[in-house]
Amino acid sequence: MRAAEPRIRMTDLSHPAVNLCIPTFRRPEGLRKLLTEVARLDYPGRLGVFVVENDAEGREGAAVVAAMATNFPFSLTCVHEARRGQTFAYNTGFRAASRAVPTPDYVAVLDDDEYPASNWLIELVAVADRYRADIVGGPVYPVFDDPGSWLAKSGLYQPENYPTGPLEMIYGAGNMLIRRSALDFYLEEPFSHAYAFTGGSDYEFFTRCRRDGRSFAWAKDARVSETVPRSRTTLAWLVKRGFRKGACNTRIDRVYAAGLPNAARRWAKGLGLVVHGVTLMPAAALRGRRAMAERLFEAARGAGRIAAEFNFHYEEYR
Repeated sequence: MRAAEPRIRMTDLSHPAVNLCIPTFRRPEGLRKLLTEVARLDYPGRLGVFVVENDAEGREGAAVVAAMATNFPFSLTCVHEARRGQTFAYNTGFRAASRAVPTPDYVAVLDDDEYPASNWLIELVAVADRYRADIVGGPVYPVFDDPGSWLAKSGLYQPENYPTGPLEMIYGAGNMLIRRSALDFYLEEPFSHAYAFTGGSDYEFFTRCRRDGRSFAWAKDARVSETVPRSRTTLAWLVKRGFRKGACNTRIDRVYAAGLPNAARRWAKGLGLVVHGVTLMPAAALRGRRAMAERLFEAARGAGRIAAEFNFHYEEYR
């Protein structure tokens, strides 16, 4: 573990203290951009930043932290996690951020291909405080490396953005704030390692939290941007992503909605998505590429759901 003293900065101790967790794996330029934007956050309270280096060989992320730490306006720490996989990196970051001294009130999360608006953290904390929420999420907007691509223009990558306020549950950790006292309850294994390479560990974690009675809220103005490379603006990537999402949903449903009636509903949902997607493709072809892409994504989600019933999973992050 390596820490650096921040530059002198006035801190308003009346605001909650936050520790930010950033897992990173072989995205040094993305991490540099993210940290540059984090340095511009206008959050007046105490903020600590914990970068989790998940590349035991190259350690490019650790090098970025070392280069930026001296002039960084907040406490900046690099933690190393040699075990490869998203869940190992996240969980190491959660433990480091939650157990740091002084103890934070909240732990926030950003990914190394994202960067926040300057008011991002103020908005998340304000919503958590206003609604007494344990977990707060916000929208993640795509920024395309190839904005001229027809898929980039299609609107298929646009995120859900709900009104600010209480929500039944959030589904992704790319823009998240969690109350430290709630996170402490799960520190043995917040994100299940069964999802280390498939994704879906955040969805499974939030499902657990909801079952345990944790409260959720949405901060629509806590905006985060995500860099989308050209490799992700292809039909092949979109179909694989749909398949993975469907498979992850069924895996989680099998754990938290067991029994024959729920199994029948899962099969009906998976088969329904495939049939609906496939049968509407001829009509979609008349409406253009976007409509075809929607139907392909729908059918892929259904196929992923069916595949997961046979314990077949797509490891997108292997």
